Amino acid sequence: MGKKKSCQEVKVPHPLDAAETRLYGWVKEAVLTQPSVVESDSMPEFRRNFPLMEDSGAEGDYVLEAAGPSDRVPFRAGEEGPHFLWVYQELFTHLQMRLPFSDFQRDVMPHCHVVVSQLHLNGWGFILAFEKVCLHYGFRPTIRLFFYIYDVHFPPGGYGYISFRARQGRKLFDSYEDSIQEFKWRYFKVLAASGKRAFWLDHENKPFPWVYWNPEVKDFTMYNLEPLEMAAFKFLVSLPSGLPKRNKFTCRFILDGSDAEVGKYLDDLLDVKMKRTKLDDLMARMADPSKMGPRAVLPTGFTAATAAAAAAASVAHVGPSVNSVAPSVQVPPPLPPTASMAKKSSSKRECPEKVDVEVEETAKEDLDADLRQKKASEGEGERG
Repeated sequence: MGKKKSCQEVKVPHPLDAAETRLYGWVKEAVLTQPSVVESDSMPEFRRNFPLMEDSGAEGDYVLEAAGPSDRVPFRAGEEGPHFLWVYQELFTHLQMRLPFSDFQRDVMPHCHVVVSQLHLNGWGFILAFEKVCLHYGFRPTIRLFFYIYDVHFPPGGYGYISFRARQGRKLFDSYEDSIQEFKWRYFKVLAASGKRAFWLDHENKPFPWVYWNPEVKDFTMYNLEPLEMAAFKFLVSLPSGLPKRNKFTCRFILDGSDAEVGKYLDDLLDVKMKRTKLDDLMARMADPSKMGPRAVLPTGFTAATAAAAAAASVAHVGPSVNSVAPSVQVPPPLPPTASMAKKSSSKRECPEKVDVEVEETAKEDLDADLRQKKASEGEGERG
């Protein structure tokens, strides 16, 4: 893409005016002093080398525009538009992202009120790698399962880049990169071409909440997992076990490797420590609608007829839906409280209990048992 301008070559940032200061004063100063180093003359070469869209036929529906000298990544379009999407160059050159976002990617962002360009590159790495692994093994990723493994990591000292980190005892992947910072200086706008409709607009032509930076990013209620989801969780966290310390189960390998190479690697993992048996059992349970809760992970081949049967089998458990983004994007509510949770809520606490205690303890016991077995068979020095 020609000679890249480094972050060190950027001149003193264009100062914010009074109106911009009022609008974006909640954003960390470090973010507001990071102009983009991507230049207009690099856009054509970028488009030639890196596909933007999943459907190659849709490439002409969108155009790229370099940020101006006074632009910053938290800035939004005016009320009249045209509305645009800030994206980082490394999302396409490193993480192999393609637009539009999948249903799973669209669900993750509003769940914790984070937006596309507010999410750290490593956070996107976790999302994309998790999704790719789930789909490879034949079941759909869900936000319930994702956020059972990950929580939101807030930067200190104000609103900056948000990321995810594995909850204690639930690590699945290593980060895409331990320290990655320069992506923050390489952002540009994606706009719909003339006469085309942008996928980030709702039916009223207003941008979805995940388009522009949001001062209301929040942690969330961690949903209780149904038995089938817990089985999927146990299968996923078992994948790195039994591997040497220097293994390939990282976001970088899963996203950078060719589909054939990564697919073979993930298939080979099933032959380590009975993982294939666990997956076969999981898929057999998914094939039985009577064992599915209303919001369980589903096999990728789930048909409309099977979905109807599953809905009928679990209708007694279905709660009201929460539509936080658009009519087509449903974020599931937490499950009803267990007896132990109801007892605790009677003490006039304003915040409900976040985790089903029985499920959490069962998961911990299983993980502890696996850890003891692993240490006994492989020695104290080896980690999963």
